[in-house]
Amino acid sequence: MENEKLKKTTAIVPALPSPALCIPGTTDDTEPDEQQGLSKHQGRTRSFPHERGIWASYVFIDYGDSDGWLEMQNECKTLLNDASTTVEFNPIDRMHLSLTKTFTIRHHNINPFVANLREQLAGLRRFRLEFSGVQVYVNEERTRTFLGVRVAEESYGALNALVTSLDECLREYKLPLYYTDRAFHVSILWCLGDREAEVRKELPALAAVFERVYEEEYCDISQQVKTLWFKCGNKSFHFNLI
Repeated sequence: MENEKLKKTTAIVPALPSPALCIPGTTDDTEPDEQQGLSKHQGRTRSFPHERGIWASYVFIDYGDSDGWLEMQNECKTLLNDASTTVEFNPIDRMHLSLTKTFTIRHHNINPFVANLREQLAGLRRFRLEFSGVQVYVNEERTRTFLGVRVAEESYGALNALVTSLDECLREYKLPLYYTDRAFHVSILWCLGDREAEVRKELPALAAVFERVYEEEYCDISQQVKTLWFKCGNKSFHFNLI
């Protein structure tokens, strides 16, 4: 829940999809910039400058109301914060899986774009995702660190099909398409600064938490995906799968 391309902090791999959507820009295109102080956003900075009539937007799968995901988030947060006396890890406010980059769209294009989305997504079937572990990510500016849960590669088929459909809508409006090299994941925690080294030390313990909670809460964490969401500033639109 302002897009920041993420990259794995190990090996040489392309940039990953952004979990930074958990930190949206202003949701009111009439709000004065001076009210958008750093304290309001816990020290985070915008990826997009605030501009009247331009709304930061993205399409995603929502996991924010899942008890299983909340348990995973809380246990990993406790582990990381107990392990560090200098870093505070914060929960992602609305855990989600991004299906587009964060892009900007003008207010008068919102309704036509939503209509195009409905047309592209009509007839798509529900599906279930499997997950395969935890990973640390750092944004390109190395100003924020994230802990994410990886989607298992065997579940990429349904997500790639969705991204292809969404890219058709984006292309029509000359908006940025999704990443060619994809690493689907759900970010659950974030902190300020480049804290890769600290988090990597805790990955074995975090992996154990993931395995235990995933087994206990499998039906909730890997529940069937029935709805997609499009958030555009302070507006939200949902699209039900069949």
